[in-house]
Amino acid sequence: MRASPLFVLVFGGLSLLGQNLPIRTFRQWLGGQEVGGASIEIKQSGQTREIRSREWMVLSRLGQEIKQEIDQRATRASDGRLAFTWRLQLSTEPFEGRAEWSPKEPGILAVHPAHGVPQRKEVPDGALLWPEDLEAKLKEAAQARRPLKAVTFSFPVQQWSSLQLEPQGPAPLPGFPDAVRFTGQESEGGSTAKVELWVSPSAGELRHRTELGGLEVLSQRSELPAPASVAAPEGFFEQTLQKLPPNPFQPWMPEWVLRAEGPRPDLPEDAQQTPLPGNRWRLRQAEPPSTAEAAQGPVKGSPKSEEARYLAPSPLVPFQDPAFDGLLRRMALPAGLSRWELARRVNAFVFEWIAEKDFTVGFASALEVCHTPRGDCTEHGVLAVALLRRLGVPARGVTGWVGLGEMLGLHFWVEVRLDQRWVPIDPTFDQAPASALRIKLGDTDLSDLGSVGWDTAATAFSGLRWAPEKTVSPAIQGDQVSAPGGVRLRFPGGRWNLSDGQLQLRGAGGGPWRIQAVPRPSEAQLKTSIRLAGPRTLRSGWWQASTHRLVMDLGGGRWLQAEGLSEAEAFGLLDQLMAPTSSS
Repeated sequence: MRASPLFVLVFGGLSLLGQNLPIRTFRQWLGGQEVGGASIEIKQSGQTREIRSREWMVLSRLGQEIKQEIDQRATRASDGRLAFTWRLQLSTEPFEGRAEWSPKEPGILAVHPAHGVPQRKEVPDGALLWPEDLEAKLKEAAQARRPLKAVTFSFPVQQWSSLQLEPQGPAPLPGFPDAVRFTGQESEGGSTAKVELWVSPSAGELRHRTELGGLEVLSQRSELPAPASVAAPEGFFEQTLQKLPPNPFQPWMPEWVLRAEGPRPDLPEDAQQTPLPGNRWRLRQAEPPSTAEAAQGPVKGSPKSEEARYLAPSPLVPFQDPAFDGLLRRMALPAGLSRWELARRVNAFVFEWIAEKDFTVGFASALEVCHTPRGDCTEHGVLAVALLRRLGVPARGVTGWVGLGEMLGLHFWVEVRLDQRWVPIDPTFDQAPASALRIKLGDTDLSDLGSVGWDTAATAFSGLRWAPEKTVSPAIQGDQVSAPGGVRLRFPGGRWNLSDGQLQLRGAGGGPWRIQAVPRPSEAQLKTSIRLAGPRTLRSGWWQASTHRLVMDLGGGRWLQAEGLSEAEAFGLLDQLMAPTSSS
């Protein structure tokens, strides 16, 4: 669970490009901790002028480093033609491309992303493409103390950005006595953030401050003294995690009711997510496909207009690349599979293909995940969408929050189109349909990085806490415990105990063992475990000596974990635990 190109959306567009000195450098802070910087270099060769801007950042997430870098060049020829190149490094393989604008066709910006389809974007009236034009307008607004409105283009995310500022009066900074402070907002795609800007009429932009997910984001000229603020005790990603009360059968719960403590969130509504009075939301697991839905075939030929964008390739999901042929050969899919069966198989394949669950990947395209199968939820999601679209199944990404164990955090999953509805699946955990405890913030066709919406997801976390309402507790009767969804666990002669949301089991001469439902572990996660099997139950399990944990497959996509067992106790639990369901 995590936000990947989040900071590109904040730093990669508006305010650091337009400079009119040969070299200028900036430093950047997040939550009081210095995380990176930027530089701008201008070269003049005859009648050709070139501006190169670089930004770099190193972020810590769950004890691991994520490195991000943006390199952009803007060139203006003597006849006024503009050329741009960009390279955005979020993982191993960069997102890059080029663009051109000509005064002969002023209303069109031609954009050519690598691994993507060329686009002709309409240029809004008054938009500023040349970086120094924005710098000039900022200086003029500071000199005259007047409001400023500007529209620019963010090449890394391929979206138009707007900046609206109101002057607040003189605000001298060390070495820049003529600085003027502005406040306002900047918008990019569907994201809008409040911003403070300090501008010198003679030297240009000096300082830029905004907020993301409750943390201050600050960029300022390197000549200025470092801020005196104290770094936040936790990093950004850690701050987005919210504590949940323990529930031993959380992944199996078919329904949740959550109360939003704070401003009422603006969330999409569907069958899985419906509002209730009192700032509450009901979250449901999607119904399995009906007979008609389960039989629906993939799209062949020209798609319907409402499905076309969810079957299209893009730089994030370039499924027409030959690399995807190899993955399809690995899957060995029989002919004639329905949409839902294809979705289930792709979901399981992606879960196993990305054997290295790696939190250091910023954001990788589906093509990179083909070449290098590592990453977290976004890498699982983009690869699943690419394979599904290649197979004719309309698919899109979803940003939101998911509950896992005792944490609620940022996450990315997938929805597939079945008849008249979208059904969530989750390749990160191999769930189809996906579990109920997930809050959908928005969906994306993955046309470009800006469409993903991590910045909006992070901002929505600020000042908002989610509190689950009391759920139905597991019922204990003798040596049997009943779980949601019709699951009954029985251990002959055992004693179950539920205290503070934790379920424990004692066997004859053993225990207590903590018992809880968990997502399916990957084969890579089980490599260091010893495989056991119960001769009477024929149930498989994997016991790890270093942690004294046993995970067992109950069938039907349900997995159970027991903690605190010796190998002999693990074998006994596998051989004696009975787990029939209401449908068996």
